Parts: sequence; structure tokens; C-alpha cells
Amino acid sequence: MDITVIAEYHDQPAEGINVVSKTLIDDLRQAGHMVRVIDPGKVLHKLPMMLRAPSDMTVFTHGPGQRTVLATRILRALSRTKLVWVATRPDIQHCPGWLKGGRSAHFILCNRPRDDLRAVAKDAHMIEQPIGIAPERMVSSGSDGPDSLWPELRARDVPIATHVGHLRSTRGLDRLLEIKALLGDRIEIVMQASPYFEPDPGLVGPLQAANIHIRRDFVAHIADVYHSSDLYLFPTPPEHEGAIELPLSVLEALSCKIPVVSTPFGALPGAL
Repeated sequence: MDITVIAEYHDQPAEGINVVSKTLIDDLRQAGHMVRVIDPGKVLHKLPMMLRAPSDMTVFTHGPGQRTVLATRILRALSRTKLVWVATRPDIQHCPGWLKGGRSAHFILCNRPRDDLRAVAKDAHMIEQPIGIAPERMVSSGSDGPDSLWPELRARDVPIATHVGHLRSTRGLDRLLEIKALLGDRIEIVMQASPYFEPDPGLVGPLQAANIHIRRDFVAHIADVYHSSDLYLFPTPPEHEGAIELPLSVLEALSCKIPVVSTPFGALPGAL
């Protein structure tokens, strides 16, 4: 089958959406499909080419947002490609009225049914399926045992708590400061941040001043981060869109048998 995937593709993804996208694209190619990848930021520019030579199926893995809805509406009206949304992080609450009520996606793979998705894809078949982790990501390096990443912290003989994500204000990192203020030297907190995305201004200084350890190196075996931890913290406020709807880091920590303390963010309560 000839498939176009609208996605960012990275050989070493460090963000949830990109992990999902790479896994999907690699698995489709391994299954023998012909896969064309188009960056989401270029999809409107590429529409004429997509209409001239439509694929059997077109899959969007980012969002969906307003641009995805618009592109899908055009493709639905002017081509016969089957249109699929992998709804990792819906951002359509504020779609204008003219984008609602029409036909867009044929299928929506979603963590949970949502009225806002139905409003912009009235006849789509919704498949409720937690959009989770790639099992092969959870293989440890196995070279130096489970405590190999931070031996200097482990030597203190206190619990190590971690958070994996972006250094952004929407991640609720102020709660890490509160935890450190409450527990002091009785806990070590490691923030394993993205090596690709720059921190929001003013975030790093307070974290470092509170003796929260920030790591921004790329970890090839992400399971090593969890296996080097005693506890995983996911403090992102539910009212903020600080992560994809089903945060992969929570699933990754649980798959590594690490206890998790989390806010009731997104699809986590229902999926778990």
C-alpha cells in the first residue's frame, strides 16, 4: 500500500509525538508499505502534489489541530485517499465554525472519544485505543546495572525521583520545587530534559538553585533513566496542554516497574 504520513520524523526522537510517529513509520515500512513522509509545517504547501498523486492512505500523527482539519477537509473533498488521524494531542477546542460539522477524517485513532473531535469529523469512525509506547524503547543498556546513570546520587542512599520532559512552564515544574522544599536532603530529584528544545526563560535557575539535577543529554536507552530511579513524578497540571494526551513517560516508567505519582492528566485516569 502507498501511504503518506504527515509527521516529523527523527532517528532519535525525544518527544512523545515523535516517538509515536517514528514507530508508526518504521513499522509500516517494515511491513512492506511504501511510505512518504511530509513535515506537518509543509502540508498545506504540499497539498497540490498530494492531490495530483494521492496515496491510498494519508495519516496525520500530530494534533489534530486546525491545520490538520483544513488539510483533511480539502483532501476528503478532492481525492479518494483514506484519511486517518492518530490523535496524540488534539488542539481543536477553538476551531472556527466553518471548520466544524463537515466531513474530514475517515478514521480517528484516539485515547478516548471526544466531542471536539466529533465536531470537526462528523462521520469519522473513532477507534478508542490508548496510543502507547514502543516496546523496543524499554530495553536497558544492561552494561553497568540499573544504577548506572547517576552513581553519585545513588551513593547518598536516599530515594531518587525523576521527571522526563521539556523545560517548559506548562509541565508543572514548580511542583518539583515544592517537593524538594518539603523533603530537602531526604530525596534527590532529576529532571531529564529534552536535548532538542530550549528551556523556557527563567525555569532553569530556580530548579538548579533548589538542587534539582537537570540532565539534557540524549539517552539512547531511555529505560536506563527509569531503572536508575525509585519514583517517577509527572506533575503537569491537567488544565495545561503540557504533554500529549496520554504521556508516554508515565507508561514507560510503569513498564519499567517504577512507581508513579501523577496528576490526573489527559487520558491517564481512563487508560490506566
